Amino acid sequence: MNRAGGTKTLDEFGASPDEIAICRKYGDEAEDLLTAMHEIIGHGSGRLNPKLTNDPAFYLKQYFSTLEEARADLMALWNVWDPKLKELGLISSPDVAKAMYYASARVALTQLRRIPKGDSIEEDHERGRQLVVNYITDKTGGIEKVNRGGKTYIAVRDFEKMRKGVGMLLAELMRIKAEGDYEAIKQLIDKYAVHFDTALRDQVVARYKALDIPTYWSGINPDLTASFGPKGEITRVEISYPRDFVKQQLAYSEMYRRKP
Repeated sequence: MNRAGGTKTLDEFGASPDEIAICRKYGDEAEDLLTAMHEIIGHGSGRLNPKLTNDPAFYLKQYFSTLEEARADLMALWNVWDPKLKELGLISSPDVAKAMYYASARVALTQLRRIPKGDSIEEDHERGRQLVVNYITDKTGGIEKVNRGGKTYIAVRDFEKMRKGVGMLLAELMRIKAEGDYEAIKQLIDKYAVHFDTALRDQVVARYKALDIPTYWSGINPDLTASFGPKGEITRVEISYPRDFVKQQLAYSEMYRRKP
């Protein structure tokens, strides 16, 4: 999907030649590492206060999913600088961390292309990303919006300050989840994660239109078909690559629908 998308978006929205060069070289690796750490040490981390008698979602209600997506991203952003990753052979260069930070700042701008109407973000991943960027911009100044030639960019001004902001927000989200602090998460998300400047969104949409690339990308998954032996053991798995996206989605719908 990255190769299909090319570098048009990076070239248009990258805030500096350094950002563009580093993300061209390490952007794919940074994205893969962010996803892996988001899912494994992000969603898989956190200890609850034993006083909680229900799941945190019970207490945090409509804000839980946004908190969880932001928290998982922050776990990746905090730990990407850990030298243990190099020791384990999971990262090729310190510039992977820079590419991850550049991309995490830039996405708060580029994701606006998906919201052509209104002034609010509804999707939890997108809210989480905006929460991270706006919080760090406000609290540390490690990220900054800049205007150049009539275009807006989101620039990483200081990696250390940005990481400080990552740590501050991560610590607070860990505490909120552990304690089920509804009022605290409501205040954070309402302030930093929901609303945006519609004029900026219109600018982003126009810039994307000029690039002539899709707003959304989606992949078709390979199909795996197992053969079984006399004792029910798997003896062979065949892989095939369907070309009909709608047919595959309908098959998933049938596979996972609730049976009466």
